[in-house]
Amino acid sequence: MKRSEKEDQSKINRRGFFQSIAASTVAGGLSTILADRTIAQPVTVTSNPTNKLYSFDSASNSESTFPQSVMSGGPTDTGAIIWTRIAEEAYQDGEPVGVQVAKDTDFDQIVFKGVVDASKISADSDYNVKVDLDGELQPNQFYYYRFIYGETASQTGRLRTLPSSDQHIDELSFAVVTCQDYQNGYYGAYYHIANESIDFVIHLGDFIYESADGAYTSPTDSIKPGRDFELPSGANLAESLADFRFLHKTYKSDTFLQETLEQHTVIAGWDDHEIGNNRYWDYTSDAPVLPAKENGSDPERAIEITANGIQAWIEQMPMRIDYDPSKEELHEQLQLWRQFEFGDLVDLVITDERLYRDGPPCGNRTATCTNEDAPDRTMIGTEQKQWFTTAISESDAQWTTWANEVLTMPLSAGEDWYQVEFLHDSWDGFQAERAELMNAIEDASLQNFITITGDLHCSLAGYQHAGYGDVSWDYDTVGIEFMTPSLTSVNAADVVDFPSDWDRKALAEIATEENDHLEYVNWHKHGYSIIKFTEKDCTYTIYEVDKDENSADARKQKLTKFRVPNGEFSLETEYTRFSET
Repeated sequence: MKRSEKEDQSKINRRGFFQSIAASTVAGGLSTILADRTIAQPVTVTSNPTNKLYSFDSASNSESTFPQSVMSGGPTDTGAIIWTRIAEEAYQDGEPVGVQVAKDTDFDQIVFKGVVDASKISADSDYNVKVDLDGELQPNQFYYYRFIYGETASQTGRLRTLPSSDQHIDELSFAVVTCQDYQNGYYGAYYHIANESIDFVIHLGDFIYESADGAYTSPTDSIKPGRDFELPSGANLAESLADFRFLHKTYKSDTFLQETLEQHTVIAGWDDHEIGNNRYWDYTSDAPVLPAKENGSDPERAIEITANGIQAWIEQMPMRIDYDPSKEELHEQLQLWRQFEFGDLVDLVITDERLYRDGPPCGNRTATCTNEDAPDRTMIGTEQKQWFTTAISESDAQWTTWANEVLTMPLSAGEDWYQVEFLHDSWDGFQAERAELMNAIEDASLQNFITITGDLHCSLAGYQHAGYGDVSWDYDTVGIEFMTPSLTSVNAADVVDFPSDWDRKALAEIATEENDHLEYVNWHKHGYSIIKFTEKDCTYTIYEVDKDENSADARKQKLTKFRVPNGEFSLETEYTRFSET
């Protein structure tokens, strides 16, 4: 079957898949697997002239009614989406939720208030509440918000709106995080992020891990004390909707994560572990494949598990995604890829690199694989690729930035016919499509192009080229790529006990020597990054935070800091530390 024929056929089956998620009636077996679902969507609130619904007992316990606290995301220049969840034990049939937004933490200067109708809150949506404030607020401002339910006020959250698209912005900063396996470490890093003076948080994916048995934890350390749990289904890897909901609620029960979500508006994508490790779409069976799951290659089973993971993610993550199951095409029904404009300073595009991707180019083979550059392989699909190249070509901000899931730069060893690319789950497994994107970036003649990446659980910095490979080619540099370390997820230090810092530095040097485009590698530290944009430059600072200490005092140290001057594809190292001291 030709690729175009596969894609035409996929529209039929995939349409049924997503309509099932939304409780639509579809033909065939999918309707019996996924029928009658309700997914919590952002709602607009109704006004209420009385103050009854906004009164509360200040002595009431917020944590009992709002156990996962609050979160904001999906910012626009006139609003954001705010989220909370009512505890099942606190739920009262027929009780609405009050919402207040103010300029101050005491709520003396209330700028917006309204009521979420009681009909919008139910067990079907796991008591999740999402309110869309778009059109209600002013650009480029911080606001404070809270929910009120049953005479109990939630924890106070702080949100930030985007600047207007034509607004001049002097500087902008983000915390960049990824890969936060709850069982492999503690979230002291989030205490530090909550206290960073930043504008937004960018989460590059793996917000949850689907495991309950420590499947992805360090083989030398296993599950951290106090981080063990059992899934409702009893499975080791999440399968049911209750499993995925439980994971989101468990992760969001962490105090330090709550502090960050309360303090900063989040822009989030996803990666694979929100559903299943190394997931992809099989165009032959026209269904997802979940290689790590039992029966994960069975189409009906994989569809059901994937639907469960997607539903829980949409319910729990207040992101402004396009979701409309009434539309005919898959790409119109669920689009996680989107764009943000931060005045005239930064354009940010975020891509979905899991829902449309082909499987591994050679199965489990790496060293003997020669199919990585097959021209028909795709990671992001035709429509998303067209959107991406258009967004890049039309970007007129000073800094164009890509929030990207997996490494774009090659990571290889050897030369010529003996060169091996190790990361087929990254863009090394999709080399022809990578070349298309890099050429599109080059053709756009952007003033500055920065990519921020997660997934690999280490820190990297290097140069993106229009092409890689034959040393006789003089490929142009088209951008800079920064990879942020995992917050807690297992890395080289968790797997191998290196006896000295010299060995760690030597391992990093091997990678940079084998890959000329790499400027910096650190395989061994967990933490987060801060990226700051100004008219003069972009700076990228990586912080190590001790994941073994469940405390606000968890050690934080600067690992390295890079500077990219405006208009130059140049990495200037301002600071680097390899030692433990």
